[in-house]
Amino acid sequence: MELYLSLSCYGGVSTRQALEIFSAAGVQRVELAIGVKADPDAPIAIQSFGEKGMKFRAHHAFVWEAVHRSFNLAGEVDFEDLRRRVNWLGEMGIMDYSVHPGQYRITEKDADWGRFLRNLEWLINCCQAAGITLAVETMYPMIDRGKCHFLGDMQSIDEMRKEMSDLKWVLDLSHLNLWKNWDDRLWVMDQLKGDCLEVHISDNDGRRDLHTAIGDRTWWLPFCDRLPQDVPFVLETRLNRRSAVEIRQECDRVSRWSSLICLT
Repeated sequence: MELYLSLSCYGGVSTRQALEIFSAAGVQRVELAIGVKADPDAPIAIQSFGEKGMKFRAHHAFVWEAVHRSFNLAGEVDFEDLRRRVNWLGEMGIMDYSVHPGQYRITEKDADWGRFLRNLEWLINCCQAAGITLAVETMYPMIDRGKCHFLGDMQSIDEMRKEMSDLKWVLDLSHLNLWKNWDDRLWVMDQLKGDCLEVHISDNDGRRDLHTAIGDRTWWLPFCDRLPQDVPFVLETRLNRRSAVEIRQECDRVSRWSSLICLT
């Protein structure tokens, strides 16, 4: 199993600085994501490291321009900006892209679900036109300021699978740690195993999505046999300000926790 390192692991620096430290650590598989600083050099840096053999995937509102723009697929979307994002990925030869499902308003759940489905269908078609495979990520059932994530419970995941049976998924195991019911977690792992584009890994305290280090008590380690065997894992543990040596040590350590993960 290939291990990718998310740029969200190393926030607060430029894309070039993050890629330089990753490269020095021997990391040659990277997922573009939030966290790094927005700057006009980002697309140049990504292209440069790609020409040197670094492989890329992309996730949600990844940083690639001087101004960072986020989006919510359950709300109003700037389609022109999103199309530019997708077309740039195609031009760079980055063929795997994943997104968050978006947050809905508690008082407008049905309306926001319909908007989410329409926006997602548009994005799938946009990605297909660029030769890109799109996946949507499993979330968690936390309510924040009157909003909650879609695809953070069994019901909405089951409904989505019925609406779009060919949809690809990102199985975020750290997000599942925020699900209180263990049977529900295992159900999701089993249901999505054959439709995964990638698996996101980190750890947390079961209350917040903290992106802490994987350890011997990380909940999903005993269930590795229920995980897909042929898709990349993406490490999202916070590694800010770590040296190249420390980053390599962490990647090596994570690979030892799971026989599925391969660093070479």
